[in-house]
Amino acid sequence: MKKKIGLLILIILPLLLVFGLYFYSPTIELKESNTLKVIDREEEFNYEEYINSLKVKYNNTDVIGIIRIPNVLEEPLVQTDNNDYYLHYDVYKKENINGASFLDYRTNIKESKKLLIYGHSNIEGTLPFVKITGYNDKDFMDKNPYIYLIDSNGSRKYEVFSSYIENKDFDYVNLNSFGGLTYKEHLEKLRNKSFVKKEIELEEESKVLILQTCSFDQGIVSNRYQIVVAKEVK
Repeated sequence: MKKKIGLLILIILPLLLVFGLYFYSPTIELKESNTLKVIDREEEFNYEEYINSLKVKYNNTDVIGIIRIPNVLEEPLVQTDNNDYYLHYDVYKKENINGASFLDYRTNIKESKKLLIYGHSNIEGTLPFVKITGYNDKDFMDKNPYIYLIDSNGSRKYEVFSSYIENKDFDYVNLNSFGGLTYKEHLEKLRNKSFVKKEIELEEESKVLILQTCSFDQGIVSNRYQIVVAKEVK
């Protein structure tokens, strides 16, 4: 009888071990402290390893990060040597009319003071970047004030302060010259265009993130763009 019990234990223990390992996989999330952690074990998250894993996942070395708006969207971010390729190819580098979310080739994700990110929208409202049009509404902006940019160096937090539709003045894409304005004045100009007025301190040293997608506010395809501007906050 004892031998049978011992044999039964030897059979059950490995099964319990496998069961435990299968269901105890660490959960990764962006904590309120703006630090990604493996929360089950409270280990510091390895950002470089994470981004490298995305390069493997999508089989694309152009993957440089993740853009994340909690409860709104989370998209891999790519960058190449021009602003045309990813208008027509997805993150897998497969031809796709929906393109991919990409960083302007003129900017450096780690160093540039002004980062420009582009993504497609559609009239049907099914693409992720369509959701940023919500920032034209005060309630939406109040509920979703922050945008997170995750790259191999870590996670950065940006607070949205301007959201508007543009069809003629495209100087928001300028990186060094702002029509005779200082950089701070340029940022103030972008804030003044916003449908929602939000007080946030803007300075010459402020780092900003600008999102651009097509606007279908008139229900037609037109040369109008939804713009969302956010300032990096500590």
